[in-house]
Amino acid sequence: VQARDGGGLSDTAKVIISVTDKNDNTPVISVRSALSEISEDAPSGTVVALLHVQDRDSGANGEVRCSLDKDVPFRLEKSYQDYYRVVTARELDREQVSEYNVTVRAADGGSPSLQSSAVLALRVLDVNDNAPVFAQERYSARLAENNAAGALVLTVRATDADWGQNARVRYRLAEGRVRGLPLSSYVSVQAETGALYALRSLDYEQLRELELCVRAEDGGAPALSSNVSVRLQIVDENDNAPQVLYPPAAGAAAGSGAAAWSGVELAPRCAAHEAAAPGEPAASLTRWLVLAVAAVSCLFVAFLLLLLALRLRRCHRQQLLPPDSGALRGVPVSHFVGIDGVRAFLQSYSHDVSLTADSRKSHLRFSAASCCDTLPARPPPDEPAPLLGDE
Repeated sequence: VQARDGGGLSDTAKVIISVTDKNDNTPVISVRSALSEISEDAPSGTVVALLHVQDRDSGANGEVRCSLDKDVPFRLEKSYQDYYRVVTARELDREQVSEYNVTVRAADGGSPSLQSSAVLALRVLDVNDNAPVFAQERYSARLAENNAAGALVLTVRATDADWGQNARVRYRLAEGRVRGLPLSSYVSVQAETGALYALRSLDYEQLRELELCVRAEDGGAPALSSNVSVRLQIVDENDNAPQVLYPPAAGAAAGSGAAAWSGVELAPRCAAHEAAAPGEPAASLTRWLVLAVAAVSCLFVAFLLLLLALRLRRCHRQQLLPPDSGALRGVPVSHFVGIDGVRAFLQSYSHDVSLTADSRKSHLRFSAASCCDTLPARPPPDEPAPLLGDE
């Protein structure tokens, strides 16, 4: 500033004006680079975006603090001066959250503080990390026999929490065999819908139930799968007439009296078996039944004859040696047992011995002073009997 008077004298002075900053500028967030998609299996610490934050104010008004919204799997890191980066704080799960709108907020140190924000849109890409899950842990169904080929049995259903091709579920039967035949010859499953069909007419008399396993597989690479057990029960129907196994129809009128067997057995017969061989099973079973009855009858008659012979033999012996006979009273019993007994008997009494070639004609005669009874021959060796006696 210069001041001059009328006489031509002047003077100058320097005036310094200091401008005090006012917090009138908001922080500016510049997104230098950012991802729009990220895989759900991305490791923790993956960089999502690179940001530059600037505030034109000075001092405390120009100091900027950045932050992210809470409850998001991301964090903010300062890389260099006013540059920040957004990284993943943990692994992502597309099945829980498929998209994120991450809001980055910047606030300066003025009073009052000024703020600005930027939104990062991020879509999570699916990874095939979920296997199909069936609606039930176990399926069961009942199907009446003699069903039509191609009859619908039941429908299984499985869902996959993944997305797109990874969530596409296809069904197929697990390998197995039933009565020596492949399981696929009895039932089939529709690959897209999971509908289970019976491929043939089922017979309760041949097959009571089917146990099979259905596998659900997704379209991922590698594919994931899960299995479920299916139990199919065949329901019986009254489709077999009773059949008389014995006696045969041709000879039913011929048997009479005690020789005629009155037993009648009813047995279910499969219509297919009757058409194939109507007479052979009945004839074979009849022969075995007749043989069994004859064998049992012969054994019973033989047992009765044996009992009768034993009874007659005992009565005959009692007549020959009555209990009150005193002919050999006083002779020890041990003398009549075995060879030693006979020798002792011969040494103890006076006797005459007469032997012949025929053992049945041999006899033992006592002297008159002792006894005059005759001791008959021993019975055959195959049957034990007392020493005294005559057959």
